[in-house]
Amino acid sequence: MMAELKYGGSALGRIHAKSNGRKVEAYWLGFLEGVLASESIESLEVASIRAEAEQFLQLFGDTDAADLIQDLDTAYGDYHREIFEIISGIVDYRLRPFSESSSNDCCNRFFGFCAGIACDNRLKIKEVEKLIDRIDRNPQLLEDARIAALKGVAVKAISDGHLSMEEEEDIAEWIVRLVGDSCTDTGLPTYGNTPSIDGVLRDASMLVFENSGFVVRGAFSLGPRKIIEGWIVERGGLVSKSISRSTDYLIVAAIASRDWLHSHQGTKIIEARKLRESGGRIHFVEELTFRKALGF
Repeated sequence: MMAELKYGGSALGRIHAKSNGRKVEAYWLGFLEGVLASESIESLEVASIRAEAEQFLQLFGDTDAADLIQDLDTAYGDYHREIFEIISGIVDYRLRPFSESSSNDCCNRFFGFCAGIACDNRLKIKEVEKLIDRIDRNPQLLEDARIAALKGVAVKAISDGHLSMEEEEDIAEWIVRLVGDSCTDTGLPTYGNTPSIDGVLRDASMLVFENSGFVVRGAFSLGPRKIIEGWIVERGGLVSKSISRSTDYLIVAAIASRDWLHSHQGTKIIEARKLRESGGRIHFVEELTFRKALGF
């Protein structure tokens, strides 16, 4: 068995694919749960739901995402109620494989949930209450200092039974640190995007290949990692398997983007963040930015 699980082996590849697939499923489920948290579908949410569904369809061929896009284009009589019921049905069905969830499932669902409640760039008391309840039911989330801070801000905000615009913005700011800006703000889906952290290179024109050190992390929709590394070398870059002070860029696949803030996963990301905090020059580059830098 140990021989089969060698680096690059087919058995290990299947394990990684299964793990990544689970991550995707958890995030998508959490996003839809977040959309439902207000107990209604708002007009401002529709474009964000569509953008997220299109991203999951494009990257992973998700059939529920394809069906949901079709439903969003259907002129139902009671449109918002019908879409709410359709999404509720998807959530009920997709919950089944998560009857016994791991801590990783919990974290990825929580990231998705945060993106879902904030997808229209507005927050309601119901959504904030469910956010707090979700953290309370999964105390391991508090191991991430950002989530602990988010809970503290949220609890204080609704302690008087009201949610002011300023309090709403405070909570939203912490959500941005976890999952990035909402689709309403950027026009982009949150999955495959990156949260607001120091060191993320968002301008593809600023990425320099010649004589720069690269580390590649995750399973890319662009192709196998070896091919990605080959493209870097062709452009004059230097590829390494591990993070060091000579690393200029850590390229992170879209499928790994939730690991930017997840303290239980992504050892290369954790190493890179520590290196940057100690004065290193490393930049984080998400797959969508990297694709543009390649000219694709």
